[in-house]
Amino acid sequence: MYRRLPRILAATASALVLGLLAACSHASDGDKLNQPLSADVMHKLETASEAGLKTTEAPLYTSFQSVHGENPGAGKKAGVLYVGADFCPYCAAVRWPLTIALMRFGTLDGLRTMRSSPTDVAPDTTTVNFVKAKYTSDTVRFVAVETADRQGKALEPLTGEPAKLFAKYDAPPYTPQAGGIPFLYIGGRWLLLGSPVSPKDIGTRSWSKVANALADPNSKLAKIVLPQANLITAAICNSTAGKPEKVCKTPGVAAAASLLPPR
Repeated sequence: MYRRLPRILAATASALVLGLLAACSHASDGDKLNQPLSADVMHKLETASEAGLKTTEAPLYTSFQSVHGENPGAGKKAGVLYVGADFCPYCAAVRWPLTIALMRFGTLDGLRTMRSSPTDVAPDTTTVNFVKAKYTSDTVRFVAVETADRQGKALEPLTGEPAKLFAKYDAPPYTPQAGGIPFLYIGGRWLLLGSPVSPKDIGTRSWSKVANALADPNSKLAKIVLPQANLITAAICNSTAGKPEKVCKTPGVAAAASLLPPR
């Protein structure tokens, strides 16, 4: 698992260099931030989501922890809680496998283009933003809280049940460093602190290039990201009683499920 990013320190560093943002330039569609993902990029991500289910390659490792906590779902749905921030490069990296996994259980609309801070490690990591995302699913309730924007300024408040779960599980004994991000909590059963994908693997390429690479199961990026998407999928399936079967009983999810720690 890659290093977790302390919110406060990173936000402070990002705020000091606000004036540098305008100097950042990227090829192709990389200049426009906080814009809706194109239909082509969404289609490629859906292709990647389907292709990943067919792979028999298990992830090289798992960073998941088994927990026995409250399910932040609505009714019988499995709750998936993500806490991150736009400036955080590790949040930027983990959003890709998380997005691919969520697409398998429902419809994820409203994704927007984003990059991590231009001054942190792996600056300007290409990613998506969950702030305006809407998720519809029969089996999963997805809650995303982006606590700060790319400049480190407060964005969405962390309150209520998400705040309680974050305070309880983003602290010892689950991690030696309390309050780090990204934070992913699934069904009251599984905890992922940090990103299993390095932001350097994503880089600063355009959203189209990221999506194209993920849609090609033979690409280097797909071989890194798709097995981790399958692992997140396996954790969700474990929280939905294996539903839907068309997702949970696929070779990719079965291979990944073998790496989940015992409960």
